[in-house]
Amino acid sequence: MAEKISVYIDKELHRALKAEASLRGKSLSQFMVDAALNALHSPGRQESASKMNHIRESVKGYVSSEELRKMRNLGRQNE
Repeated sequence: MAEKISVYIDKELHRALKAEASLRGKSLSQFMVDAALNALHSPGRQESASKMNHIRESVKGYVSSEELRKMRNLGRQNE
């Protein structure tokens, strides 16, 4: 059997959530259940930090902040 929970939120947030759920073709209840499940299954901060550390360790060499800015600007020009 399913459990029921109640959460009190202000009217503006309720209206925004309900509108977003409607745009996705879901009830507010289903939208909130999906959001809760996504939050439970998303990686935590420690897991994300661990993955980033692994990526950093696998990258060889040094890139200066100026080089990073140039790469970023080049990417923006290609959009």
